[in-house]
Amino acid sequence: MASYNPLQSKPSVPKPPAQAAPKTSYNTPAVIAKPTAKPAAASSNFTYGSGNPQYKAPVKKVTTGGSSLDRQIAAGFEGLKDTKAELTKLLDSLNTGGGGGGAGGGGAPSGGKGAYTLDQLGAYMDANDGKLPSDFNLISSGLTNEQFSNWYNSKTGATKKTDTDDDLTPASTVATRTLALDTFKATLGLLFGKDEVNKAYVGKLYSLVSGFYKTGSEVDEAINLALYQAESENAIPEFTSRFKGIFALRDAKQKGAAISVPTIAEFFATEAKMGEVLTGAGLGDLATESFLGDVIGKQKSVNEVASLISDVFNTIDYAPKELKATLSTYFPGVDRVSIARAILTGPEGAQALSQKIKGVSVLSAGAQYGIPVDLATATDIANRGFDYNSALAGFGQVSSLGRAGDLARMSGGDFTQAQAQSAVFYKDSANLSQLSKIKEIEENRFASQVGNVKGSYSTGYLSKSSGSGQF
Repeated sequence: MASYNPLQSKPSVPKPPAQAAPKTSYNTPAVIAKPTAKPAAASSNFTYGSGNPQYKAPVKKVTTGGSSLDRQIAAGFEGLKDTKAELTKLLDSLNTGGGGGGAGGGGAPSGGKGAYTLDQLGAYMDANDGKLPSDFNLISSGLTNEQFSNWYNSKTGATKKTDTDDDLTPASTVATRTLALDTFKATLGLLFGKDEVNKAYVGKLYSLVSGFYKTGSEVDEAINLALYQAESENAIPEFTSRFKGIFALRDAKQKGAAISVPTIAEFFATEAKMGEVLTGAGLGDLATESFLGDVIGKQKSVNEVASLISDVFNTIDYAPKELKATLSTYFPGVDRVSIARAILTGPEGAQALSQKIKGVSVLSAGAQYGIPVDLATATDIANRGFDYNSALAGFGQVSSLGRAGDLARMSGGDFTQAQAQSAVFYKDSANLSQLSKIKEIEENRFASQVGNVKGSYSTGYLSKSSGSGQF
């Protein structure tokens, strides 16, 4: 039996003799036509009902193909599959331009409703403020989404989305973002101040910012991106030089430094806080855009600047005359502003400089008694809690212990200045014990002299009222 195609027309069938209607309730799917009856002459074992004298009951064959009706139903489904495939091919043909190609890469328009060539679309948009015809139809025009989007984006300057099919904006809703000049100037004024928006470079900056705004960036983000573009192209030096601190941090980060690069807004906020710190310390002359840009570029934070001022600069600024003279050899400067400038822009951080200040303070205290101390030793003493004033008292004790060395040598021993420093500043038990023995020997020597109980106590070195803490 030939395969059944539901799309073909039914063959004409002669009317059978009057007879009882056959059973037709087979629960056949609606999409499947009822089996077509064959003329009586075509077969000797098939009739239209048991009332016909030639009727023979159909023989049910046990085969993999099933009954005649089953085979016809299966054939109907196959026909549907073929029909679906044909429809798919037809739609694909329409979407790809039907195999033809007109100007601009689209297929030939079908001539139906809403059919336009790309040239016609362009002419219509030019005459209607960029609007598309209301009846425009992609399929009728023989265009695919991609072909139309590429053409439209090229014509309007809009950005094509390519992530997924869902990202493709319908042709009737594609729009171009435009940054209003007033909006741009208002944003710029908030960041830079009102006077900045009237400068000559603003027009060029607006052009750069608009480009990023059209691609989806917000105004503040677009300004940040425009800053880097202008710097790479050396387009607006009067603008980019204002942010040398940002570029210095960017370069350091690219070399591996674990730092963050601020945005323009963050840069301004940092700059303002640093200016407040300097002004509060009486260093308003340094609270300028140029100087603070240098400080930020040295990777100094607001907290770091505050520490440099309070722990380093103020220590120098309020130091006694003698200490200030010593400090000037380590922190040169003709005046307090130049000293502060050197501290804030130097390579050393607040902690290192503060440690250095303390060491120099101890060194200066020793110099007041003519006792030389190297900076490393002086810093070690400072780390034990001695500042300039307490170190000054300590070196006074070390100086008085010079007599102990003379007494020790009289007994064949020795007691050096270094031992005296160790006893005073480090509370070294061995040196303290040696001092006690020297004291005991001195007391016994003069106690044995008749009529001279005080002995050399009158010198004021070893008086009975002095405590061992002196040693």
